[in-house]
Amino acid sequence: MIRTFGLRDIFLLRRYRNESLFLDSIPMLTWGQSLASARAALSPVAAAAGIFTSVCIDEDNHAAPLIGQITHTAGSALARLAFLAPGTATESPSLQIILEDLTKRVGERGAQNIIAEVEESSPAFEALRRAGFSVYARQRIWRISEFISKENPQNSWRNIVSQDEFAVRTLFGSLVPALVHQVEPAPMDRLRGLVLYFDGQPMAYTMLAHGPRGVWAQPFVHPQMEHVALQMGNLLRELSPRRARPVYLSVRSYQAWLDPILEDLGAEVSPSQAVLVKRLALTQKAREVFKLPAIEGGRAEITTPISPPLVESGNETVMVHYDKAPNYR
Repeated sequence: MIRTFGLRDIFLLRRYRNESLFLDSIPMLTWGQSLASARAALSPVAAAAGIFTSVCIDEDNHAAPLIGQITHTAGSALARLAFLAPGTATESPSLQIILEDLTKRVGERGAQNIIAEVEESSPAFEALRRAGFSVYARQRIWRISEFISKENPQNSWRNIVSQDEFAVRTLFGSLVPALVHQVEPAPMDRLRGLVLYFDGQPMAYTMLAHGPRGVWAQPFVHPQMEHVALQMGNLLRELSPRRARPVYLSVRSYQAWLDPILEDLGAEVSPSQAVLVKRLALTQKAREVFKLPAIEGGRAEITTPISPPLVESGNETVMVHYDKAPNYR
C-alpha cells in the first residue's frame, strides 16, 4: 500500500532519524537532517511547494514501512530525490513502488529528470541503477571549517548581478560537458553566487546555497585562470568558514584539477559520489515534415518563374497562362 505521509507517520520517521539515506547534499549540508523531517511533517502544505513525501507499507511480507521524499521547484525540469528511510530501503522489494509513486507526483508538475547523489561504494548505488537511474557525473565534496591566511590580497570575487547572465552562461557552456548540460542546464533560474573577472572576461563562477549548518558552494573555474590557489583562498575568505558553519565545496569530475589545490588549502574530502539521473522525458530534434525541392528533386527553383503571361484570344473568354518552362538554362 502506498499513501501520502500523514501526521500518524511522524513517530515512524523519528524512529528512522538515525538510519535514513540522504540523496541531496545541498539541504543535508546546509540545514541538516531535521529539514527532511520538518518537510515531511508539513506534507499537506509542503506539497504546494513541490515537496512530496510518501509511505509504502508491505502488508504481505510484514516488512518495515518505507518513507521517501522528493522535491521539485515549479517550472524546473529537475526534481531531486531527498531521502529514503530506513537506510535499508534500497534492499526492499517495495523500493520500486515508492520510487514510481514519487516519480508520478513530480512528473505531473513537469519534471523531466530526477537527480540523486549517492556514494559509489554503497549498496544504494546499484539499487538505484536497477531502478532506472544512470550515472551522468561524479563529484567529491570538500569540507573546510577554518581558513586562516597571512596573505590579504585584494579580493576580486563579487556578488553576481543580472548583467552577468550572459557571461556566466558562456562560462558554464565552455566548462560543463554536453551530457551534464542535458540534465543540468545553465542555472539562470537561480542566479546566486560569486563571480570573478579578469581583463573583462569571466574566469570563475561559484554557485552558493546558505543554511544555518553550513554553506554549500559549487565552483566553475576556467583552466586559464591565473593564480588559482590564491583566488580559491580569496573565495574561502569571502565565505568565512567556521566550525559551527563549515563551507562545503562540491567539485565535479570535470573540475577535478581543483582537488589538489583545495587539499593544500586544508580542506577535507568525502568519498566520491555518483550523481545519478532518471529521465522522465527524452528531448529530440523535431523533423521537418515539408519537402524541400533541393533535396527531393536534386535541383531547386532559384526564384518564382518570371516568364510573362501569354494571352490567348479569339473567344469571348480571354485565357491567361504562364509559360511552364523553367527560368534557368
